[in-house]
Amino acid sequence: MLCLLAPRLSAGVLKLDFINNGGASTSGWTTVSGTFLGDTMVNVPNVGGSGYNFTFAHVATYDNGNALQPLTRSGFYNFGRLANDHSFTLSGLTEGQTVALYATAAWDGNGAGGWVVYGDNAPNGVQAQTVGSPGTAPTIENFTFIGTATADATGTVTGSLHGRDGVGTNSEGQVGAFLFVPTQTITASAGANGSITPAGPVGVTAGTNQQFTITAASGHHVQDVLVDGVSVGAVGTYTFTDVQANHTIAASFAANTTLFTINASAGANGSISPSGAVAANLGVNIPFTITPDAGYEIADVKVDGVSVGVLGTYTFTNVTANHSIAATFSLNSYYVEATAGPGGSVSPGGSSSVPHGESLDITITPDEGYYVAEILVDGVAIPPTDFYTFIEVTSDHTIEVTFDNRTRLYLDFTVTGGPIANGWTPVYANYVADTPLASVADIGGLGYGFSFSHVGSYDNNQSWEPLTRSGFYTFGNNNNPHVFTLSGLNAGQTVHLYACATWDGNAAGGYLVYGSTGPDGVKAVTNGSPGTQPVLANMTLIGSATSDSGGNVSGSLHGRSGVGSAIEGQVGAFVFIVEPGGTTPVNGFANWASSPPNNLTGSDALPAADPDHDGISNLLEFALNGNPVSGSSAGLSSSALATVAGSPGVATFTIAVRNGAVFSPDGNRMRSSLVDGMTYMVEASTDILDWSLIQVSEVTGADAAAIHSGLPAPQTGWTYKTFRSAGTSAANAKTFMRVKVQ
Repeated sequence: MLCLLAPRLSAGVLKLDFINNGGASTSGWTTVSGTFLGDTMVNVPNVGGSGYNFTFAHVATYDNGNALQPLTRSGFYNFGRLANDHSFTLSGLTEGQTVALYATAAWDGNGAGGWVVYGDNAPNGVQAQTVGSPGTAPTIENFTFIGTATADATGTVTGSLHGRDGVGTNSEGQVGAFLFVPTQTITASAGANGSITPAGPVGVTAGTNQQFTITAASGHHVQDVLVDGVSVGAVGTYTFTDVQANHTIAASFAANTTLFTINASAGANGSISPSGAVAANLGVNIPFTITPDAGYEIADVKVDGVSVGVLGTYTFTNVTANHSIAATFSLNSYYVEATAGPGGSVSPGGSSSVPHGESLDITITPDEGYYVAEILVDGVAIPPTDFYTFIEVTSDHTIEVTFDNRTRLYLDFTVTGGPIANGWTPVYANYVADTPLASVADIGGLGYGFSFSHVGSYDNNQSWEPLTRSGFYTFGNNNNPHVFTLSGLNAGQTVHLYACATWDGNAAGGYLVYGSTGPDGVKAVTNGSPGTQPVLANMTLIGSATSDSGGNVSGSLHGRSGVGSAIEGQVGAFVFIVEPGGTTPVNGFANWASSPPNNLTGSDALPAADPDHDGISNLLEFALNGNPVSGSSAGLSSSALATVAGSPGVATFTIAVRNGAVFSPDGNRMRSSLVDGMTYMVEASTDILDWSLIQVSEVTGADAAAIHSGLPAPQTGWTYKTFRSAGTSAANAKTFMRVKVQ
């Protein structure tokens, strides 16, 4: 069967990759195709354009489809086993030319290769094995050396494939690839009055090197050396490297008649070869090589006192007079490109030349009101600083500095005790467990607060990935709200949010709803590799939000497949960028305390104070529509056994709450959203010791309206909310309910 020929390889090493018809071949190898699980008579003329021909009798092929094993993935096996002859030939050689053969095993579930009889290994053969993992760039080290054969009078070498258990066994044998390494011939000759060593036809194994030495007889000199008919000058040695074809080398000599001198010199920090007073016979070519020391470069080359430029080599051709060549060297110089964005400067800026091994100091100066936001050195982020030194410079460098006049808040979500990215504020959560409210106060000492409800955390221990290594996820998925809040802002202040995905095996981020994102949100993903010094470029811009009158912005985390999805969503870190501006936020409590009719001042106006000495703090009075200056007003609350959803005797608890308080489950408790700077939490107990076992839920609709109808109307700014415990009085002999305000 005729295979598809790959592009010409070379006339030296022949690379044959045995594959199934239509299968993928290894790059740079000639494909030899066969019938899948069927008898094939291979005939490949002019292998890879080399002039050699290859045949293989009674073989079948297969392919296990593993593209990462190009040579062992597929191959030939001895179809019919002992019933057929499985011989191969390589022809087109010259009589007496030797060829070495290497082979790999093909894969049939255990990778056992067949025994190959070839040349000097007859009659017992050598088993083809695969050494190491050839991958997609196999080398001769991955092959088994089979043997060496000598071409007969027709220019042919032969071999045969046998079973994996040995020659003459009725077992299947496989080969994945052959690598034939024929010898090449270099014909070396020398004219009168000199010699070349080695001389005559010299056999060289394909891919190896061969050196020749040319020696003139006494009173003579090398006149010229021709390699494949082309002059390489009057050289004393010549090396053929990576021999892949036949070559010729011929040396000629001439009597010493007129002798000239070339004076070769090199300045400090470099060399010239040959050097000193170099003798040159009439008409010869004399090459010179100029080499600078490490850290230096060629400054100039002068021939007979005239500059010929910066050259690494120079050849005097057809010498007919005395000459001189002199090389000078200078210290290498490199360039440091320093750039600064708006809001600051770097000094020195632009492109600075730095001599090899010396250092360069870069001073970074923000403008008034700005700070250093990010520094990239050769494209890699480093911690912000006002001074950076390139030490012992040996290559070109860049430094890019950006400045900002906006506050940046860096939050890294992690497990308690886990490593933290440099310069980031940790936000801790329970490990693989619900954290009702993860929070951090006074972020970076700037007065901002952050909270995140119903999240769990974990850590995959990749300390070099501080942001994507660990993070928060939507604990309980759709069963819990996953709301986050940044507080401590001015009212009407714009805040931008960036986020990255955390790692749970596939680095899938969650969808975030925040400000301008709209109801569908934006998915948090990680761009590139943050490493240990992440920058905004590694994070996703989620959106922009404007703080409310109390100086808060909020958002929510959802599943990785979209808002409303039940699948888990994760974030590894947040960066909030706070724009200047806004107005003083409304402080609902402070206004309530200081305004008529309360008119509290000094320590009496503090949230924990109790100026009317009724045992109820100002904060509770503010939360529950109480009067802080009347000992008889402790806030509006009421408990009763009521009918709820048709069931009588249900324990209920009604409280007046600030308008805008929205309640949602927090385990068995009910917790409100942030309203006027505080939250409510309602809980129940049977023994006033454990307040987490009895489930509390909100009563709404007609049942709530009926309960509220008998209560005094709250003042403007408050509204009633009613809650119930699980079960009825018949099921619970004792039920206690309470509200906590934080």
